[in-house]
Amino acid sequence: MSNDGISSFHSLSTFIGWYIGLIARSPITMTNLKHILASRPFYKYSSPDTAIEILRSRNVRYSSPQCFNDPFDIQAGLHFDFDIATLHEKVIDRIGELASASEEPAVSNDDPWGKIVLAARQNYPTQGFPRERWRELSGPAFGTLVDVLRDAQRRYQEHWRSTLLPGIRVFCVSEERDNLLMWAHYAKDHTGCVFEFWALPDEDNPLSVAAPVEYVEFPIPFFTEREWIDNLVSIKKLDHGALYRRYAYAKSSCWSYEKEWRVWYPLSASAGNYDDMPIRPTELKAIYVGCRATTDFANEVVRLASEFFPRANLFRAVKHDTHYSLQYHEM
Repeated sequence: MSNDGISSFHSLSTFIGWYIGLIARSPITMTNLKHILASRPFYKYSSPDTAIEILRSRNVRYSSPQCFNDPFDIQAGLHFDFDIATLHEKVIDRIGELASASEEPAVSNDDPWGKIVLAARQNYPTQGFPRERWRELSGPAFGTLVDVLRDAQRRYQEHWRSTLLPGIRVFCVSEERDNLLMWAHYAKDHTGCVFEFWALPDEDNPLSVAAPVEYVEFPIPFFTEREWIDNLVSIKKLDHGALYRRYAYAKSSCWSYEKEWRVWYPLSASAGNYDDMPIRPTELKAIYVGCRATTDFANEVVRLASEFFPRANLFRAVKHDTHYSLQYHEM
């Protein structure tokens, strides 16, 4: 074996030691997750008491996930969803694949891992890829790396739960107005109402950055196995912004009937579990009063809406005679 080949093995072992130090020192930070929607409606189901408070205060409440009715929402996962003890073998296999690939891999020569991949590729025509030799020389260092990754995952999870989670605030809406389950669960058995709020990108209102919830079978992991492997061989670095987005917008598939969208932000300075955000007169387009709402409640909604949101249209829900659905009559 040439000196270049031996140098590649030693570079891998040396770099793993450097990478361990990097992981141990890496801060956990939030990134700008903003994107802009087209103008469109969203629906907020509310009980009678909450609805009256929204209209009187002209605010909606952004809540801490710790108050959610789903204790798993933004509060589960960030685990390894694969056997991390096998990461060494799979990284070596990936380096071998890249070394023998017909096309030049998209790795950077400025990246230490990229240099290792490119060195393996340079040696491949004359030496092949002696997998067991790579495995033998890198094994001890990789064993330490796996321990550090496990510790980093635990610290990351704890930091999220103890530091980031208490400061997160979320405003949840639905893309559907006529969901009978939502009327029952969140509008107190059809006695409350539904507010029709609009995303207004021209006004840059908060709903213009809403995003849909992704309904999944399992909690979001602390990056996938493929993401870790691609990071280690410098194909693609870990994207913390993407992890935050997946985690903040993921929810168990059993909640899929809600068709939820949400706006969220981290690092709230408030001492409680809520932040009140003002409603712009232009973003509340309509209010739908439930089919079982009391006359007193309906009249109070009309009075408050006329005073504070005169441009909002008002409707009363009525049960359809021949379908499991609602009809809406203008009030």
